[in-house]
Order: sequence, then structure tokens, then C-alpha cells
Amino acid sequence: MNSLETVAGARVSRRTLLKGAGALGVGVALAQAGALHEAAAAAQQQERLQDILDITVTTEHFGVTVLGGAIESNRQGNYNPRIPDNVIAILQAARAQEQFHLEFFQTLGGKPLTTTFHLPDPALLTNPTLFFDALQAQETREVAAQIAAFSTFTALKRPDLVKVSFQYAAEEAEHRLLANYAAGKRPANDLGFAPALYDTVAEFAADLRRLGFIGGSGPAITYPGPGRIDPTNVTNRTPDGPAVNCTAPAMPGMPNTGGGGARGSQDTLQVLGLLGLGAAAAGALARLAARDAARATARSHED
Repeated sequence: MNSLETVAGARVSRRTLLKGAGALGVGVALAQAGALHEAAAAAQQQERLQDILDITVTTEHFGVTVLGGAIESNRQGNYNPRIPDNVIAILQAARAQEQFHLEFFQTLGGKPLTTTFHLPDPALLTNPTLFFDALQAQETREVAAQIAAFSTFTALKRPDLVKVSFQYAAEEAEHRLLANYAAGKRPANDLGFAPALYDTVAEFAADLRRLGFIGGSGPAITYPGPGRIDPTNVTNRTPDGPAVNCTAPAMPGMPNTGGGGARGSQDTLQVLGLLGLGAAAAGALARLAARDAARATARSHED
């Protein structure tokens, strides 16, 4: 079994983290603070940070390579109709952005699972409509992969990674918009919210295999692809800004003992805050978690 197949086998449900928060509302979620905290720990165990970094770096190698192939194919006159120069300039900038992405995630320890990719349909390099449709679909998947990554980053209590992942996903969403626009889709910005397609980043990696971009039978193209990577029109080349401080203050009247109590409340509030629940709901969940911990401690003393 290769590395990518191993990663694809790791699954943890994002829906498990939010179980009970749908039709029954936050009220049911309030009764499940302990289960939510355990699910967050399971996410940490089952979807490793290293796997997420490796898949992300692999994805960006793929982006650099395919965009390079498209730019070169257009230069050779293979696209019919030809992609206009102003659109090629956008693709050149997007290619450089993908290169900056992969370089940054490599500094975090990410390693590519492969640097050779496949085109499931050779017409991707001759039919501009097909190419831009495929590009917007890929960018949609990449954004969804980062949404899935938030669960693991939350379990790891890494708001710095949540911030960087959002900065990265925001850029990929712009690529999706530009691909839609180049394909003639109006409105090009046609989503109220980016779709959350995956529960884990491993599912995204499995999709790349299923679609034939990795390990497929189509024509192979190896990183970095043809031509020079041109960063001329790209600024803000590394993630900037401070990480968000998601540490909750100790709850009034609760001792910060480091075991259960306030520490458990803070942990729960951190997780829920990153998952997007409101402060009031998150605080209520934290108080319930602290109450349950206190009761458990009392029972253990009675025993």
C-alpha cells in the first residue's frame, strides 16, 4: 500500500463534531459537550497533521505543473480558440501563487507524495472550455479540503494553522472565480458559501486518484511543467498577520487547576470557537463540560 492510499484510509467525520447541532439546534449540542471534545481528540488521532501537509504540498505541485502545461500549450497554438493574453497573464500569476503555497507548506514539513501527474483527458490542453471547467472544479475541491483540515487544526489547538489555511483557501477561491469568468460563466461568483465536500483531507486525496490526476492512465506531466514560473505580478508571497488568540479566559468562580474544571472548559471553548459556534453557545457548552467534570470528580471521591 503506498503513502497516498494510507492517507486515504484515514477518516474522521466532520459531521460527528457537529452531531446534534442540526434540526434540534444548539439545545441538543449542549448535552453533548463531552462527546464533542472526544470527537475532536479522535480527529487529531485519525487525520495526522503530517498527512494534511503532504497532501497540500502535493496539490500545489499539481497546480504548478498543470498550469505550466496549459500556458505552454497555448503558446504553441494548441488551444482552439486561443486563450487571450490577458487571461494567460492571470494563469501565470496563479502558477506563481501555487509555487509560493507549496514552498510555504514545505517549511511546515510537508513533502510531496508524487511530483508526476496525469491528464485524464488530453483535451484539457486543447479545449479552453474544458480546461477552465476542470480548473474551477479543482479549485472548489482544494477549498473544500482546507475546510476539512480545520477540524484537525482545531483538535490540535492550532489557530495559527487555521489562519494560514484560510489565507491559502481564500486565494484558491479567487482562482475558482477567475476560471469561471474565463469560461464565460455569469455570474462567475455563484456560491453563497464554499461547499464543504469532504470530512477529511484524505477524501480529497482519494478524489485526485479517482479522477485520474494522480496515478492515472492519461498523459503524464512532471513538476514543474514547461516554461519559467513568473512571479512578477504576485505580492504578499508569504502568510502575514498574527495568529488569532483562541484561548478562552477562565470561567468566573472556577479554579484553574489544570485537570478538569476551568482547563476542560477552556479546551472545549477553544474547539467550539474554531468550529464557528457563537460565544454564548460555546460558553454554555463549556460550563456544562465543567459541571460534568466536577460531578465525575465527586463520584470518584465517594467511591
